Amino acid sequence: MIIVYISIAIVVLSLVYLGYIVVKNLKETKKSVTDLSETAARFQEKVDKINNETTQLSETTSTISNGIQTKKETVQNVIKTAKASPEPFKKLLSSIKNTPNPQRETSDSQLTEIGDKLIDLWGRYRVKRKSNQAE
Repeated sequence: MIIVYISIAIVVLSLVYLGYIVVKNLKETKKSVTDLSETAARFQEKVDKINNETTQLSETTSTISNGIQTKKETVQNVIKTAKASPEPFKKLLSSIKNTPNPQRETSDSQLTEIGDKLIDLWGRYRVKRKSNQAE
């Protein structure tokens, strides 16, 4: 009969021990799940921050691209205007050359020479400006 009581006591103690282990494992599992949830929340926060920075970078890139395009068009218009500018000067000098004035013949040749020098200087300026822009 004592063996039956001892067996019952062993079974009861085993069940108590099993209950203790189950409660202990539940507490550890709950702590692990909480830690995992916190880690996932921090990870999601970082992903959101990266997405915001990516959006901001895209907007900045678009703004810079638009600015570059505007400046490019401005420079192209300036170059186009500069290229067209010598023609009116040449026409003016040509008309001055072809205008007969016997009293100012020396002055006409001087004006022609000055005009040629101005055209030459203008050409040098354009070359120098292009080389500065290329740098």
